Amino acid sequence: MPGPGLFRVVLACSLLGSPVAWAEDHRADLLLQRMIQAVENLSYEGTFVYIHGQKTETMQIVHTRDERGQRERLLSLTGEPREVIRDDNILTCIWPASRSVVIEPRRSRLGGLPAAIPDRGFGPDSPYRFSLKDEQRIAGLPCRTVQIEPQDELRYAHRLCINEESGMLLKSEMVDHEGSTIEQFMFTSIQFPVQVSDDRFQSVMKGEGFSTYRVDTQPGHSDLPPDPGWKVRDIPAGFHLTSVTKRPMAANQNPVQHLVLSDGLATVSVFISQARGPDDLYMGVTQSGALHAMAVPSGDYQVTVVGEVPGATVRMIADSVTYEGGAQ
Repeated sequence: MPGPGLFRVVLACSLLGSPVAWAEDHRADLLLQRMIQAVENLSYEGTFVYIHGQKTETMQIVHTRDERGQRERLLSLTGEPREVIRDDNILTCIWPASRSVVIEPRRSRLGGLPAAIPDRGFGPDSPYRFSLKDEQRIAGLPCRTVQIEPQDELRYAHRLCINEESGMLLKSEMVDHEGSTIEQFMFTSIQFPVQVSDDRFQSVMKGEGFSTYRVDTQPGHSDLPPDPGWKVRDIPAGFHLTSVTKRPMAANQNPVQHLVLSDGLATVSVFISQARGPDDLYMGVTQSGALHAMAVPSGDYQVTVVGEVPGATVRMIADSVTYEGGAQ
């Protein structure tokens, strides 16, 4: 049975009357879905450059998926030394400068590449249009560009260059509405080993005298029932509420409710927690590259909205968060 992406391109064919347009859209859809599987399931190791805001970072990555699940190690080669190790559902961050190790649950199923990667195929109601563009050569390998264009100004455009033989993403650009690149990731070298030894996922930075902190959930506590009174009244077109959780936080004396909105490519998080007092409530907007964040008070609760979307989208969501459950 054909998938939703096929139905979409069949409709496009009937409207445009062009078998070439149909074939190109179908190839782009298939290539995107291959890329989603490759980033998650392939064994690969290499070096990439990540440019965001005014910062340029070079990272080394080793990734595999085997009977133990998905494993990965990221190592900074420039800037402040740090290391991130993903062992299926556990994320360990190592900071040699502060001699600290932070351990938390890993909630994303996708790999740790700093790129916007679709979490599913595109359907007929997608807020994006996509097409195949030029071929490039990245890290010594050919790749084909898939261009993803938003149909409104609530999200960014993307250009993904994918190696057609392996399905691996080699380069990603996030583009604003003026056509300027605001975030970019690109491999400078990459290999695809048949097998990756276990020692490649051992820390090379951790040593004696490091303090270990477990964040997100407090020891001995589990997730709490979320408060159904919190709503996002006007969810931007194309976004859907994908998860609602509430959990104790080691860094906060009050539990935090977490709502996630996604359009299949862009993700926006809404964090809600009761402030300790009026002095802990604040309002403000920050930006780092493509990432926008907005904090607003709601009664004696602090609401913080964060996402790699335009500032207007973050503001729209923040202004729409409301409590509809009566007295809190």
